[in-house]
Amino acid sequence: MQNVYQAEKSKKRITPALLIRFSGLFGAMAGVLFIAIQVVHPPDQLASVGTDSWVIVAALTSVMAIFNVLGITGIYAAQVKESGWPGLLGYLTFSLFWLATLVFSFIEALVLPVLTSSAPEFVEGFLGIFGGFASSVDLGYLPVLVPLAGAMYILGGLVLGVAIFRARVLPRFSGVLLAISAIATLTAAVIPHPFDRILAVPMGITLIWLGYILWSERKEKKN
Repeated sequence: MQNVYQAEKSKKRITPALLIRFSGLFGAMAGVLFIAIQVVHPPDQLASVGTDSWVIVAALTSVMAIFNVLGITGIYAAQVKESGWPGLLGYLTFSLFWLATLVFSFIEALVLPVLTSSAPEFVEGFLGIFGGFASSVDLGYLPVLVPLAGAMYILGGLVLGVAIFRARVLPRFSGVLLAISAIATLTAAVIPHPFDRILAVPMGITLIWLGYILWSERKEKKN
């Protein structure tokens, strides 16, 4: 009887492998949200700020950012030994981008709607950072932080993708796709906004795939 109790207790134990599996679920959901948000995102205009759709999309972006941090943590944890320092660098840099996304989406959801009447120039200037047009007011360090976050997205995705490829724990092509999806963002310089949102699709698909791999526990080494 005691052996049966111990067996049942061990089944309920929270293990690192179980946490990695559930991180994959969060990562896959983040990928779905990343693609869906681009489709339903309202125009980056003053008239959109404060509408129900604007607040909902900003809130979903915050959720997506949190899910991505959890998913990326699982990706790194699944290959922490094999990926070495490149894996750690890619994990930290890519995670910092999603944390920055969380901050910006928080501002979009809770701060900008309050300022649409009292400080519309600031709101338009904030939107201009992402839309690519100049601001008529001083936005402080915000115009610098946004491209810095973009650099973390590209560098983090690239390095983490290379680390996945070299570690051979997860499918090597998933690392290639992650790196390509990150680098593809550079083409946003020649694609006008908001059409550049299409660049989120490859990354979303990659995150869904990696999340599924972790969730299904298919982590066999690939040659």
